[in-house]
Amino acid sequence: MELQGLDSRLLAKLKRQGRLACVRRGVYMEAAEWNAMGPATQYGQQAAAFQTRSRRPPVFCHATAALVWGLWLVGNPQRIHVITESKAGGRSRDDISRHVGSLGEGVVQCGGLLFTDKLTTTMQLITGLSFELAVAICDSSLHRPMRHKAENTFTPAGIPDGIPEPSWNNDQPQGPPLKKSELMSAAEQLPSQAARNRAMAVIEFASGLSGSAGESLSRVRMNQLGFTTPELQRKFVLRDGSDAFVDFWFGEQCKAGEFDGRGKYLRSDWSGGTPVADRILKEKDREDQIRAQGVGFFRWTWAEMMNLRGFERLLRQAGIPQK
Repeated sequence: MELQGLDSRLLAKLKRQGRLACVRRGVYMEAAEWNAMGPATQYGQQAAAFQTRSRRPPVFCHATAALVWGLWLVGNPQRIHVITESKAGGRSRDDISRHVGSLGEGVVQCGGLLFTDKLTTTMQLITGLSFELAVAICDSSLHRPMRHKAENTFTPAGIPDGIPEPSWNNDQPQGPPLKKSELMSAAEQLPSQAARNRAMAVIEFASGLSGSAGESLSRVRMNQLGFTTPELQRKFVLRDGSDAFVDFWFGEQCKAGEFDGRGKYLRSDWSGGTPVADRILKEKDREDQIRAQGVGFFRWTWAEMMNLRGFERLLRQAGIPQK
């Protein structure tokens, strides 16, 4: 919130006393409220504060828009990304990155803020990130969101009623999933052949069946290392008739591979908010029932996947062949 009517000396004193936190220059909030927020929510407050100090409402784009769309960024953005219509529209400096683009086309409203739409945001990122990080973004743009998240979807700009406030802490993609045909059409409009080729390579590799950034990066690394291509989200039927899905299925080897982000066991909203011990036991029971069907299991963590040679050893030890 912006505190009006307080002189700079009093604000500085309250900040020194630990009672206020400076969100951006001239914008403060109660320190206790600020400290209780996670990094993504703090980032969102900084974006909102930037708007309050801007002469005209900015259009947020790139990683800033991606955070609200729930696209799978690896790490939290360090800068606020906004659109400018011309190179003379302002320089990138401090924690603000300005990108040339349209302030009208491909823009949606969420709460009182403007963002590039899901397609525009996805194309901005996949043309600027490394291949593996671009695949994670593209996978998430194709991923169908969970039903209970549907209420967070964007309402297009220009519709005055029912526009929700943006959430900056989405762990699932928001809004309807994109189609590969939409992404390919957008890629064909890119200004250079090199950019078109690069975007097409990402789009062709991408899959809406990936369930997280960790799964996306794992799949890219399997491909880089020359391992056989797994089937994604293979379904198994448990004893009670319910369905269970494994992240990666290597049919010839009868092996199921799973990326284990570990965080899902600790999140308060995962698995209906059941206690951590119950979640772990439930996951073990699920795995045991799949193993009973003649399936071998192996798992890896984020750290193991990011160590390329260590990940290669892990896959070899699991009996996964290289092409």
